[in-house]
Amino acid sequence: MGFPRRYFEENHNGPLSLVVNTERRVRFEEVDMLGIVWHGRYVSYFEDGRVAFGDRYGLSYNLYREMGIAAPIVQMHVDYHAPLHFDEIMTITTTLHWCESLRLNFEYRITRGDVLAVRGYTVQLLTDLAGRMIIVPPEMVQAFRRAWQEGSIR
Repeated sequence: MGFPRRYFEENHNGPLSLVVNTERRVRFEEVDMLGIVWHGRYVSYFEDGRVAFGDRYGLSYNLYREMGIAAPIVQMHVDYHAPLHFDEIMTITTTLHWCESLRLNFEYRITRGDVLAVRGYTVQLLTDLAGRMIIVPPEMVQAFRRAWQEGSIR
């Protein structure tokens, strides 16, 4: 598909990035008067990708909340390449890149067929529910990172 270069380079000391693909149809409520997806909707498409990623790898927002942690977005970037239109099928490719520090570096590519529509990234930090940054990861996060490093999850 000839995508532009990645936002996060592969960490050669860490495991391979984890990738989840999600298909979704553009709904009528998501398009503007020109019949194209309103630019602000792509942020919610990124969230659709993160939710699918969490479902696949057991890192759901509900589980975070049950564990007393949150994962607020502290940085986001979006590059627009081609519009999406009502009723088109898109694929949201969500990639989590390994990072030594306790943060989630997600990269997104939204395509329709072979056409790149949007790409971007988010960075999330882990906090307690009062918003204080977590320095020592909870056991659930440590177990996930160990399994990822050992290659038992892909």
